[in-house]
Amino acid sequence: MTIGVVTGTSSSSPYNFFVRLHQENNRPIHMVQIDDVVKVIFSYKPYGEIIYYGIVTEINARWDFGLVSGYEEEIALKGLLPAFPIYIATVTTTRMLRVEKGKVTSDAPQVPPPPGTEVLIAEGEEIDIALGFDDLIKQNMAVPIGTFRNGRPAYVDVRYILGENGAHINISGQSGVASKTSYATFLVRSFLDTGKKLREKNELMGYLSRSRFIIFNVKGEGLLFLDKWSKDWKNLEKEEQGKHWKKMYESMGIEPKPFEKVLFYAPRRSKKNMAPWSNKRYDNIFSYGWDCIDIFKMGLFELMFDPQELEINQNLQLAVTTVQEFLYERLEKAVEEAAKFCHKNSCFPSTTDDEIILRTAIANGFDIVAQGKLPEGIDDLIKMFSEDSDKEFSDKMMQELKGKSTIMAMIRRLKSIKNIGMDLIWIPTSFLSAKVGTTEEHKINWDHPGQVTVIDISKLRPRVQSFVVGAVLVEVMRSREEKTDQDPVFIFLDELNKYAPRHGGGPLGNLFRDIAERGRSFRVIMIGAEQTASEVDYRIITQSSTTVVGRQKGAELEKPEYAHLTVEQKERAALLQQGEMIVDQPFMRIPITVSFPLPAWCTREDGYYTLSEEKIKQIEGKLYG
Repeated sequence: MTIGVVTGTSSSSPYNFFVRLHQENNRPIHMVQIDDVVKVIFSYKPYGEIIYYGIVTEINARWDFGLVSGYEEEIALKGLLPAFPIYIATVTTTRMLRVEKGKVTSDAPQVPPPPGTEVLIAEGEEIDIALGFDDLIKQNMAVPIGTFRNGRPAYVDVRYILGENGAHINISGQSGVASKTSYATFLVRSFLDTGKKLREKNELMGYLSRSRFIIFNVKGEGLLFLDKWSKDWKNLEKEEQGKHWKKMYESMGIEPKPFEKVLFYAPRRSKKNMAPWSNKRYDNIFSYGWDCIDIFKMGLFELMFDPQELEINQNLQLAVTTVQEFLYERLEKAVEEAAKFCHKNSCFPSTTDDEIILRTAIANGFDIVAQGKLPEGIDDLIKMFSEDSDKEFSDKMMQELKGKSTIMAMIRRLKSIKNIGMDLIWIPTSFLSAKVGTTEEHKINWDHPGQVTVIDISKLRPRVQSFVVGAVLVEVMRSREEKTDQDPVFIFLDELNKYAPRHGGGPLGNLFRDIAERGRSFRVIMIGAEQTASEVDYRIITQSSTTVVGRQKGAELEKPEYAHLTVEQKERAALLQQGEMIVDQPFMRIPITVSFPLPAWCTREDGYYTLSEEKIKQIEGKLYG
């Protein structure tokens, strides 16, 4: 369908051109909308036939005959002055093609379309061609990320998801309005379903289907019910809106249903036992923590301290580093003692792994404090500082720290981190499973193909939250650095600006920067979300190959982090509704606006669907009479 012509009243270029819409009775014959896709076909010697596709980014209406005042307009409306309304659409070019000997090639010259050239509306499969989706679909590398206004699915390139060409996803937008968490879980569902559907046709899709997904629950208990149906979905399922959402899922090849393969973890409720701290979730939820073996083997000790203070206070940084190095050496000696213990008690494991040797000895009665000389918890470490029972430790601290004031400062910090609840996640080794080779009670069992692991940190104090996040990141990176060609791990974290702020960030900030810059080499992919991208570490933000913007404040949109959006898209971003996102990926010539359906799974702690008593009785009647 022809909608107008390339107008010469405005200057066109190869990248932007302007369309004057055809009219009838002073109204457009076909009024285009923002995000409509159009096509122009023209020719220049010596290039032959050229095809340009583009997206409508702005539409303007004005009088075209020199009316300059309201008085003149009023007279014109009464028919006493000539006046003609004109409608101009601004188009951003998305793809340039050339026809050579009947074949379409992508080596089109970059020239402006001539004024007067007819402009057609693109429909159906031409939209995929216009946006470069056709090549992705042919190569089985297209991952659905939502739908356009016309109902057709929009895609991203899996190579920019899994690190072949780039990695990491960043989502920003206003809290409670931008639907950042809902969209992140929708992407997880899309990754899993698309990967399973196309894994036999493309190796990268096989990786995607086997991905591990680690999701941090930072607010309430909403993400602890991803395996439950959404109450809102069930209530609207048979309504027109619900049917529309189902149609969106169907067009993208995604099944609207709760997550099946999912495990939930929460910190322990108290120091006395390992019962998970959950107020509404009671089944399929486990507690987590790290014991002294984990903490000193993986170098997690410094994550317990205030990162800003560590950067400012060099004496404290020295003290923390000295303790970590000393207790790591102790850990190595403890392994030697544990090996002797196992040999003496005939409980030696078949493996030579140091950690398994030590844990085997502990399970058979080896005392980590008395024989291994390691602290079981924060209280034990405070005693090592404040008492002379461990002369080797005391001498080392006095020698390295050169003064009692630093030692006293260290004791105060240890008491402080205990008071904020760090001892809830520093657990004693006595809670280890007696079976060697199986997962210990406190371990987060995340490394399984296609599994979603939700880790609740919402009830912990900020510094303890940071420790948990850092400990998981360290464990994931270590697991992937030790082996090559591993399956991908996606890590979703909201409020990223808290953990990787623009300035500072300490050891945890360094971890995030490391993952941002090296993670894709090991297929460790971050899905970060925050209200304001301008408050997140610049090196982390700029490493995200897929950038998503939900509804955002106008003042924030003026920051350099949103320079990839056009002026019109920034205006639109300030008005986006829930379920709308602007997505940008390197293969796209322009960011695209997509809609995504309501999640069929629960993302709010009070939003999961339960059967009414009447329905339960009906089911029981059918089953048991």
